[in-house]
Amino acid sequence: MMMADNKSMAMLPEEMITEVLVRLPVKAILRSRAVCRRWAALVSSEEFCAAKEAAGAGSATEPVKLLFLSRTARFDSTEVRSSDDDGGMPLLTLNGMRRDEARMTSTPCRGLTLLHDPYSGFYVLNAATRAVTMLPPCEDKILHSTTAGLGFDAKTKESKVVRLFIGDGVTPWEAFTRARCEVHTLGGDRWRTISVEGVPCKFAGAALFGAVCDKLAPVFADGFLHWLIHPKFHFATRPAAAVLSFSVADETFSWVRAPPFDWEGAHLTELDSGLCMVREDLLPRASVLSSLEIWKVREDNGGWSLEHRVDLVRLGYKTGYVLTVPQYGRVVGKQGKKMILATSFGRVFAYDLMSQTLELILRLGGISRYETERPVARISLFKERLTPVQRHGAKLQ
Repeated sequence: MMMADNKSMAMLPEEMITEVLVRLPVKAILRSRAVCRRWAALVSSEEFCAAKEAAGAGSATEPVKLLFLSRTARFDSTEVRSSDDDGGMPLLTLNGMRRDEARMTSTPCRGLTLLHDPYSGFYVLNAATRAVTMLPPCEDKILHSTTAGLGFDAKTKESKVVRLFIGDGVTPWEAFTRARCEVHTLGGDRWRTISVEGVPCKFAGAALFGAVCDKLAPVFADGFLHWLIHPKFHFATRPAAAVLSFSVADETFSWVRAPPFDWEGAHLTELDSGLCMVREDLLPRASVLSSLEIWKVREDNGGWSLEHRVDLVRLGYKTGYVLTVPQYGRVVGKQGKKMILATSFGRVFAYDLMSQTLELILRLGGISRYETERPVARISLFKERLTPVQRHGAKLQ
């Protein structure tokens, strides 16, 4: 990018400078902050970030990039890396965060990613700008049975972290029936208690139970955070609801009715800004996967419709990858026309929904045969956004 002298730049109207800068890649925009104070203030403004968002950042032609968590050599910290760093320096290092206990949202919310573990607390980062903030500590220290997600309030333009956690109970089982909720608005100084009203208490407990046991983070879609309700938690019969939903704007709970199938072992994902449920199909008389079905919530009546079916057996024969054994696969999200699929042993694939072709894009190291479900909790899509992050003194190296 060629630079004019300071006098020439001063004569250019701000609208023209914005029109040029907004078309640049995020890395070039970040470098442009060093040109002058005027440019630094411009590209850091909320108005410029919104203009960049509207200009089509993260288009369908952008190559798929991923974030993943890696432990340090001394096992006392967690590194956040990107899939295109070629083994170079990590994006950042979080001291005291244990990788085996860490959780990361699979899809960024306007470029922001939430990380947390039971010991070091909650962090929000923008991987493109490498800005990170550490959230204030929670008053309730029982973080082991916690599930948390990150959402955006389009009305107030605020990002919020929402967590469900166990309340006080005599036994762990009773504690799950008394699920509690807290919300932290980024930029604030405390967590706020939110009443879990409007839904049966067993729905909230079943959502928390499933998230903790199956290591499933809530999914943000269409202004709501969604938790899958575990179908066999405290229900004598099949529950009428399959998803617990939280409105980030109104801060109220609701639910989504059950799909026309048994959803035990299923998981939620967000595709094209809509909420989807991924159902695993097993081969008859065998304990191996045959296909993945993607069902989407219909906006007209709240029902479910089958959108895609991925034949894992056919893909395995065609590509040479073993996708059916062991029986584990999870849809991380979607970028352009490609659906991102994480499978056993830390392998991540990009599946083209149009051509029905498969491409291996990441393989995590250090994954044992007994660790088939854990890697997905440490994988996230990487989306370049300029969304600002207020720093709270996170420990970086």
